[in-house]
Amino acid sequence: MADMNFLEIRNLFHIEGNIGFHTDEIKRAENKWGALPAVLKEYYRQLGAHERLNRTQNFLRRPDELFERGEYLVFYIENQDCVDWCIHKEDLGEDNPAVYCRNYNDEMVLESSTLTDFLNAMALFQAGSWGMTHCDDEIYSITEEQAEKIRKKYMKRKYELHQWLRMSFYGNFDDEVILMTENGDYDMTFGAEDGERFREMVEFMRGLGLEAY
Repeated sequence: MADMNFLEIRNLFHIEGNIGFHTDEIKRAENKWGALPAVLKEYYRQLGAHERLNRTQNFLRRPDELFERGEYLVFYIENQDCVDWCIHKEDLGEDNPAVYCRNYNDEMVLESSTLTDFLNAMALFQAGSWGMTHCDDEIYSITEEQAEKIRKKYMKRKYELHQWLRMSFYGNFDDEVILMTENGDYDMTFGAEDGERFREMVEFMRGLGLEAY
């Protein structure tokens, strides 16, 4: 069953209460498109207006900004509009449908088997892309050897993004994230919502001899 409270995302960003859109806005969008997935409606209501979570790098479309692309409804876009993420119109009545990515080749490919998996993965991306309260401003180019040291120190999160860029996420606590993007070697960024946790990450990273771009 889908987590309609979005606890992993709330824990990642230390979110208490709701920072979302009014139910009237969501209802207008639902009426316009005939239906919206239950998970998307709840996400809009609870967390949709949280800026760091939804607009640090890529952008969640507001309920009144949803648009169609052929047989799909687009609800999330990449910051330069090179790719976007969408739900098949035939799936809009499902609670927790699959999410597709329009990639750089203008092809629609499966990104996540459920909407909740996608929202969790994108939350980790936003967090790792300077969305945390405490974050390193640099992008580091790391080798496979350095990446393996990170993997040994930090647990791999179960959520990934693969169709835009190949991204994986790591962290030992709910409110920290290391983002690694495959790019020949790897690009790496990191951050944490807790200051002490972030300082521990910085100390570990210093020991790796990282090189920033």
